[in-house]
Amino acid sequence: MGLRRRTATPTHAALLAALLAGAATAFASPLELVWHDDFSPAERQKLAAWVYETGAAVERLVGEFPMGVQVVFHRRDGAREPVPWANTRRSRGQGVHFHVDPSYPLAAFRADWTAPHELSHLILPYLGRRHAWFAEGFASYLQYPVMQEMGVLTAAEAERRYRRNFERAERGYGDARAPFARAAPRLRAERKYPVMYWGGAAYFLQVDKELAMDGSSLLAVLRDYLRCCRRDRASLDVLLADLDRLAGAPLFSDGYARFASEPGFPEFRDYRPRTDAG
Repeated sequence: MGLRRRTATPTHAALLAALLAGAATAFASPLELVWHDDFSPAERQKLAAWVYETGAAVERLVGEFPMGVQVVFHRRDGAREPVPWANTRRSRGQGVHFHVDPSYPLAAFRADWTAPHELSHLILPYLGRRHAWFAEGFASYLQYPVMQEMGVLTAAEAERRYRRNFERAERGYGDARAPFARAAPRLRAERKYPVMYWGGAAYFLQVDKELAMDGSSLLAVLRDYLRCCRRDRASLDVLLADLDRLAGAPLFSDGYARFASEPGFPEFRDYRPRTDAG
């Protein structure tokens, strides 16, 4: 059975207002909300609460965004899910476009992975279409820790989702000889997006495991990165060099070299994601 839709009652509206006030205070970065289509006051309140809460969870994990964030809402009535489409915007500022069906309840938006995924994208600079597997893998890997931070997922539920997505992507990969980084453009052209996303996520899972062996974590490195080095755009080589320097070892560049040379779908079975900041 699908999630039931409902309109806001006075009691529900009061709860939304409380959530919005708390999350807006916790989300430290300047956030601009743009309403591309018509939304009622209650719908605006609900969507703002959802985005503020998600953004605050991202910042609790990795620290404050060093730039303002613009969120644009587009109305998509009659959709089969609360957020049928979203994409980041990297020109003329940093932000996200969300296409939403506002008739879904707040619980449905909170349970959806789209906002954790898209806001996580903004932690890293724009790397260009050529490296879409890296950017999408990063956001895919980060979306579940964000949902844990929001209280939407438990650690066990997040681990089950990771494993399910990795296993499905491995089955869909289809070429045991091709290194993943070299196969990624083909996967994109064939619209095998989940395979590309979760193969890319395996890169960050592996790097996180290696960081843990040194007493650190991906989240700890990202926290330092946002403090010192975040750019609107960067080449992948520049980004990897920044992350290696912050990690104190060439873990990120070595990991990329593996993904560009080792055949087959990346290893993921012996790795477990970390959700603390190190």
